[in-house]
Amino acid sequence: PQQSLLKALSLLSSDDWELKEKGLFSIKHLAESHSEVLLCRLREVCWAVTREVTNLRSKVSYSAIVTLGELFVTLKKDMDSEVDEVARVLFRVVQNSPEFVQKAASQTLLIMVENVTPAQAMTALMDSGVQSRHVQVRKCAAEHLLSLMEKSGLTKLAGTPRAERLACVAGTLAQDCHKATRHYGQEMVKMLLSHQKFKMLLEQSVSSRDL
Repeated sequence: PQQSLLKALSLLSSDDWELKEKGLFSIKHLAESHSEVLLCRLREVCWAVTREVTNLRSKVSYSAIVTLGELFVTLKKDMDSEVDEVARVLFRVVQNSPEFVQKAASQTLLIMVENVTPAQAMTALMDSGVQSRHVQVRKCAAEHLLSLMEKSGLTKLAGTPRAERLACVAGTLAQDCHKATRHYGQEMVKMLLSHQKFKMLLEQSVSSRDL
């Protein structure tokens, strides 16, 4: 497995897109069968795979996105340290790529949300996604932020340092110019209003007229 990893990393550094594809396939396979090998060089592996997400050849980009999803599924919270960078790059792809690549990126973001530490995922979604000027990115981030809130439960999130910011973000998304994003934001606000601490934070951050 160690040799396979070195070979995969070497393939990924090639200029030939077909070799890159092989390298990505190999890392995906290692994630499924020998994930402990990847942990030793996680930063390097993630960097090599994430770099291919923005590859101009959409086939390579798609493979890299799916491989990242596999890494999140198998390595779970061990991927916490990579979340910010990976989310940032995935959102960039959501912004301007063929539809099938956008969908794959959104799916991998969802897999990320389901497998890493909730506070880490929440920070990444708020930092890279909901701030974006791009409608599609905000919609994608809002959708995943809502599913994170539903999955983690508000009590867990209320104890994180980002609780206040979450309330603020939900209030902003609830007034977004895009209908779907606004819907996700309004659902978040409804959820937050059912929790005492969040209700208080919401009332502080949004004028009562908007609630």
